[in-house]
Amino acid sequence: MAGDDSDWAVEEGEPHQDSFPLSRYLEYTDQDLEDALKPVSAETLDALEGQDAIFMSELKGDDAGDYVTMRLGRLSGLSVARGRIHYGFVIERDLGEVPLGDRTAFEAALDLGRWELTRTHWAVKPGDLGKALAKLGLDGPSLPSASTPITRAPTADDQPVVNNVEEYLRFILAQRNGDYDEAFYRGHTDRSYRLEPSLFRKNSSGEYRFLRKEAYLIRELLTAHPTDFAADRYMIDKLVRMQHYGLPTRLLDVTSNPLVALYFCCSDALNSQDDQESDGEVIILSTPRDEIKFFDSDTVSCIANMAMLEDGDKNRLQTSVSQNDFIETMEARRLLHVIGEEKPYFKPDIVPGDLERIIFVKGRITNSRISSQAGAFLLFGHNAILPETGHSSLNIRRVTVRNKRNILDQLARLNIRSSTIYPGIDRTASEIARQHEDGG
Repeated sequence: MAGDDSDWAVEEGEPHQDSFPLSRYLEYTDQDLEDALKPVSAETLDALEGQDAIFMSELKGDDAGDYVTMRLGRLSGLSVARGRIHYGFVIERDLGEVPLGDRTAFEAALDLGRWELTRTHWAVKPGDLGKALAKLGLDGPSLPSASTPITRAPTADDQPVVNNVEEYLRFILAQRNGDYDEAFYRGHTDRSYRLEPSLFRKNSSGEYRFLRKEAYLIRELLTAHPTDFAADRYMIDKLVRMQHYGLPTRLLDVTSNPLVALYFCCSDALNSQDDQESDGEVIILSTPRDEIKFFDSDTVSCIANMAMLEDGDKNRLQTSVSQNDFIETMEARRLLHVIGEEKPYFKPDIVPGDLERIIFVKGRITNSRISSQAGAFLLFGHNAILPETGHSSLNIRRVTVRNKRNILDQLARLNIRSSTIYPGIDRTASEIARQHEDGG
């Protein structure tokens, strides 16, 4: 689906080439299908070879009502380069302008999400295309369906495993970073968790839960509790505070302390009575030191302040054009306006491509939790390519963690426990009670 579908306005039966942003691939796709098609590789892209496809415009409208343009075709020769999926296609039938009529029925027939008709994206849907089109009174594919069920191919799991702190530290110390690199860590209690900020998380149908309402969520919180943010000069400071209080943001917490990451990886075992622990995971991320940004960075201001743009403005940002052309767009001017509120001296020197980056940020130590957790953040730009695609700019290594309860006991002997990770009397009281439970 595309806002501008002119690249698909071609002669029927003739082969053509096009490309699509990888960052919008598999949106509005069922979780099982998305998992089967990631990471994005030659093998997983082969599953789409010859599949029936609808090439559809975003929602349009005129005096006669709402409509979309629809074409039916097949895909071939898929590959990834420079953040885009390149593919061949043949249009087999041009259905022209298709009126929506009953929009709810139209969306149900094609298994479309609530906002799917208004967003450029590439979804993969289960089911039979011919039957779906028949529900709309449209003719199906002119050729017999070549579609076959898509399932995850079995892969060898060669990820290293550790069972205690000693093994973990040996693994960490064996990692070789460059002389000018710095490492950060993140612990997941379940290795199936994705390396993505809460704002970018989706429901089981592949639809973003919060992303479309980012600016609204932020303004709601700023309106309800203005004094809590009065001392925050920069937008990144506000996002850090919002993250601390549980609002979905485009930030992802990381730590420079590998033992803190290990604690978070095992923390679900604290209150669990289940003998079947899920495998945890610690992710190691490294980056050149000169790529790390601080709270007052202009690049950080540009990405962080995109959070204040309405969803439509963010989606219209033209990050692939020249700097001069970008500055002339209305969306860029709106972004410059909100940046100017925190940096009145800011010049219109935005590098459009920077807005799609994922960058490491060292925020200000505004609360004791950030200090005790040696906290830093990953700041995700607009249309950032996420790590699970296999094509992220992040340098990532992973280790599986098992035997969590024993590891927590070992960490406690190193004074890595709930009361030191989460400073505060409530956590300390709980820790004391746990230590002396049943007379222990």
